[in-house]
Amino acid sequence: MTRNVVWIGRITSITLCLALAGCNAAKDPAKPASSGTTGGATTGGEKAGGETGTDAKSADGTSTAAAGGETWEGYPDVVKVPIMTEVDGIKIPRLETKGSKLQIKGALPVDVGNEHAAAKPSKPERGDWLVIRFNSEPKTLNPITETSAVQSYIGEYVQESLARQNPETMEFEPNVAKKWIAEDSVKLASNYPGKERQVALEDGKPAGELEVTFPAKQEPAKKGDKVEDPKLVFKTSDKDGATVGNTWVGLFPAERIVGANPNGYHFWSDSTGKVVATEVPAGKYKVRVGVEVYGTSKKGDDGSLVVTTTTSGHPLADELKSSKDGSLTLKKGEWVDVQRGTIYTYYLRDDVKWSDGEPFTTKDLLLGYASIKNDDVDGESLRTYYANLVECVALDAHTIRMKYRQQYFKAFEFTAGLSAQSPPWHLFEKFFKEEGLELTLDKLTPDEEKAQKKVSAYGLAYAKFFNTDTRYSLSPLGTGPYMVSKWEQDERVEVTRNPHYWNKDRAGYLDKIIFRFIPDNVTAFQLMRAGEIDFFWNMDTEQYHRDLAGPPDWFKQDWVKAKWYSPGYGYVGYNLLKPMFQDRRVRIALGMLFNKEEFLKEKLYNDAEIVSGSEYFFGPGYDHEVKPLAYDPEAARDLLSEAGWVDSNNDGVLDKDGKKFQFKYSIAPGNKLAKERASVLQKELKEVGILMDIAELEWASFIEKIRNKDFDVVSLGWAQSVEGDPYQLWHSSGAGADKRSSNHVSFSNAQTDELIEQLRLTLDEDKRMKIHFSLHRILDAEQPYNFLYLPMDHGAYKKRFRGVKWYRLRPGFDLTEWYVPKDEQVHKE
Repeated sequence: MTRNVVWIGRITSITLCLALAGCNAAKDPAKPASSGTTGGATTGGEKAGGETGTDAKSADGTSTAAAGGETWEGYPDVVKVPIMTEVDGIKIPRLETKGSKLQIKGALPVDVGNEHAAAKPSKPERGDWLVIRFNSEPKTLNPITETSAVQSYIGEYVQESLARQNPETMEFEPNVAKKWIAEDSVKLASNYPGKERQVALEDGKPAGELEVTFPAKQEPAKKGDKVEDPKLVFKTSDKDGATVGNTWVGLFPAERIVGANPNGYHFWSDSTGKVVATEVPAGKYKVRVGVEVYGTSKKGDDGSLVVTTTTSGHPLADELKSSKDGSLTLKKGEWVDVQRGTIYTYYLRDDVKWSDGEPFTTKDLLLGYASIKNDDVDGESLRTYYANLVECVALDAHTIRMKYRQQYFKAFEFTAGLSAQSPPWHLFEKFFKEEGLELTLDKLTPDEEKAQKKVSAYGLAYAKFFNTDTRYSLSPLGTGPYMVSKWEQDERVEVTRNPHYWNKDRAGYLDKIIFRFIPDNVTAFQLMRAGEIDFFWNMDTEQYHRDLAGPPDWFKQDWVKAKWYSPGYGYVGYNLLKPMFQDRRVRIALGMLFNKEEFLKEKLYNDAEIVSGSEYFFGPGYDHEVKPLAYDPEAARDLLSEAGWVDSNNDGVLDKDGKKFQFKYSIAPGNKLAKERASVLQKELKEVGILMDIAELEWASFIEKIRNKDFDVVSLGWAQSVEGDPYQLWHSSGAGADKRSSNHVSFSNAQTDELIEQLRLTLDEDKRMKIHFSLHRILDAEQPYNFLYLPMDHGAYKKRFRGVKWYRLRPGFDLTEWYVPKDEQVHKE
């Protein structure tokens, strides 16, 4: 439940977030300074990757992989999954969609539909307030522990990223960091002259290369027993066998291993030369060892590699400077691995301050890194995307270097986003000093903390404090244009201008923004009529089209209507831990028992697109050849019968093995459309003999049940990026009753895992799209969700506001750009 927003002056956190009517979303993949040829990772001078598995099985034992391993043209290592056309001889009906298109990039018009603004041209002025309606309230405003949409929407005015993505061009621009440099990680061969290295199993004989078998996870002796994750322990040494730390060790599949990363698994020994390798699929691996160097790299036709250093402060740069060589040329065989664009050096501005006036430095980023990497901090969703960020080192107060374990197409986005998550060092240092304790970034044991009267940012005591103390979580400091000035629980959060904000060009025109929490749309509509809100966001489609038809005179006098597309979709998710939903034929049948076309026409006024997968409908990763499932009760009945669900006792309800087909359908509160959809679905299911009970829960209880995977079927929506990383939602590492992950349906598929792992390391955009298409086709065939719609956002705002643009990305607006002409301003400080 993270978000992946990279706009309005900052990159917030990470890919998708849960919401009633949308969340933060990511923008296009980052395009930082080039670090050489893009494409797949390289190892030993050859392309890495290996085969993609083609034998993944569905829950009912059927295969969704391409028969014979068919691949996409031009990409022989990317499996091409066929589109599901039939199951058990039953033809799968499809809908023909509108084929709509939307331009993502490009300049957008301002004040569209505001005739008042057109009649009275004006220039931006400072002053006035804006009251915006939100339909839910965050638990906290801590960007690490709270990753909901509403927190991120408020937070984007309070915290900022190192780089800013322009919401029209989608290009990244300097922000808190005045510049950055991307470099590649290059590993030298184990026998490279003067830098020889060896590796050994903990009690084994050192060698330049090993072949090992990684063990499989053992089954528990009895239910409830905990079983340790398998691991292998290695030691690194020099050519004479003397221990050497901080050395790279890579494990590469020596055979085809289902679920194994074709890019290998990368580790670095600690200062004692020890490496503990975990989270590696069972099988045979080649183990390589070598010294790591970095810079921009370029491969020659002869297999050589030229490494040019573009930053200082690391051994290779120092060596080349002293030898007066501009670059290091490695012959074929002198290097064994390259990971492109994994090392980022950021150069911070020296005039950025926290909202209390204290300087923002690399110490704050180090605390943010430690907080996210602390397993006891309640930041599991965010931690998923920083799991492979293995190093964060301050070179000085305004220069920081971060390293990803392996190449990742969103590595820049997340490293640049670290500043938006980071808490202020000086404030937390003060908190602990008041308790007679010293905050430290050293990794200490509890006994060491107690003896030294210190609190490690990596330790349990810090995590407990970070998770529960409200002085920061309810009113966090930030480096953005606004700061939190008031939070009235269950009512509003107010942000006011940050007097210490460094960027006068983006400081915002409004003196105050008030976020009102109004779950019920009817109440929100009444408050709009009463003039108590200025921007009614997330208006019901029926309110927009029916209640404001005309529009009425009272509305025309003061208001402007607006609608726009933001990346996201609604879905019905099936808990695959429940036996009833483990047969994909059942899930496909359920998907054919809701008339999406009719609901779209009658309830959504055609202001939506029916979707068939989880990538953004207007984005490059959405496979438009996969048409949505059509409404077909007869085909659904046939599939259910094939799955064993029949009415054996003629009571009008399907049953199997003595159990009736009955489940609970959970929805969040305050969403009229979700209620109407649930009622329609309930009726249509009953007609074929399925009983569905509707459960509307209070928001906090609803979310807790989802996180605990304590539900049958759930109606939800995801916000998304233009191109997302599907790991958070679909990787099997998040499946299981014990995982409080965004994979709350516990979808697990070996082929999907392989594709996700392959996608994450692929920098070639065209190739990545083919991987997205295959993922789309698997999800369509498996139907862990009944994919519903990409709905339009609807809203209305007071016509006195100018500078209004409707962006293509979430949430679709930037309130720092809105202003009110001086003679129309209502509120004064």
